[in-house]
Amino acid sequence: MLKPIAAILVVALLAGWTDTRGTVRVDRASPEKPYDFVVHVRNIPDIKYNPLVREDRNRMALRLVSGECWRPRVVGEDKIITEIWGLTSSPPDYVVLVSCAGKIRRVSARAN
Repeated sequence: MLKPIAAILVVALLAGWTDTRGTVRVDRASPEKPYDFVVHVRNIPDIKYNPLVREDRNRMALRLVSGECWRPRVVGEDKIITEIWGLTSSPPDYVVLVSCAGKIRRVSARAN
């Protein structure tokens, strides 16, 4: 009787755990920053994408913001080391800073 309860408890606890490696996220930058978007690009290689190559990271970031930004351009990047020395081994997170040449497009939330 104790084993099924323990198994259900373990499954319930692990259900909320997610692995965030390789996730892509686009955040708007603060108004005082010289760039408009902070793009967290994938850190896992894929077909025609290598996170160790700067041009690949930049291409992915520009493609992600192209729907919200007129003539986007890369103005900087950052590499966040997520490895805990001696405990875990993981690739770094890459952040690309993107600036827009014109106004940022607003996405309307109208239902068709």
